[in-house]
Amino acid sequence: MDNPLKRVSLVTGASRGIGYQIARRLGKLSETLLLCSKRTTTLDAAVKKLKTELNANIYQHSVDHNIGKRAAEEIGSWAKNITNRLDVLALVAGFYIEGSLAEMTEEDFRSNMEVNFYINYFLVQQLLPLLKKSDNGRVIIIGSTAAYEAYPIVPSYGIAKWALRGLAINLRKELVNHNIGVTFVSPGGTLTDMWEGEDLPENRLLEAEDIAKLVESTLLLSKQAVVEEIIVRPMLGDIHE
Repeated sequence: MDNPLKRVSLVTGASRGIGYQIARRLGKLSETLLLCSKRTTTLDAAVKKLKTELNANIYQHSVDHNIGKRAAEEIGSWAKNITNRLDVLALVAGFYIEGSLAEMTEEDFRSNMEVNFYINYFLVQQLLPLLKKSDNGRVIIIGSTAAYEAYPIVPSYGIAKWALRGLAINLRKELVNHNIGVTFVSPGGTLTDMWEGEDLPENRLLEAEDIAKLVESTLLLSKQAVVEEIIVRPMLGDIHE
């Protein structure tokens, strides 16, 4: 892929927050942009807005992320009907459920793992054939600082992010011979609607665009350069006790 503006990029969780901002940045570097979310209404609104500022061909698809493997298969089939190559796969979608591990219901724990881990694992499997068609493929996985330490308020979320970090580290080794780089980006507290209702000053949290700028910067390096992990926190530290 000689022209970096001819990229084909796919972003999950693209309807809002970090995913939306990453979609905006990738849209400026891409000829084709595939956007996924579980929320049809917010994805419709996001795509409508993006079409006013981007020249990329934008496609959208909504699917319930709680059915991890089946959702990944559906997204994979949809993507393969649109393109025969994928240059950037940005796995952003996620959510959290508060509650101790001792008291969390099985249903909530399984939902946490489906959305935060399983769908990402199976999406890589589904889309790897397309990534192998790129001469500079990149997988961007949005993790969390919860992948490095205990998060007492949302421990199940932390477990899923630890698993995602393990996925990223092992994928990096496995895909190196295919010239596919893997980057694990771990934000601390970021001002998205996950924090809705919390009484905090805006500058106490990272901005979603901060994360998008970091992702973009990793894609502007030379082909032989791969950023493996990034940790970024609010200046005053995380809020997770």
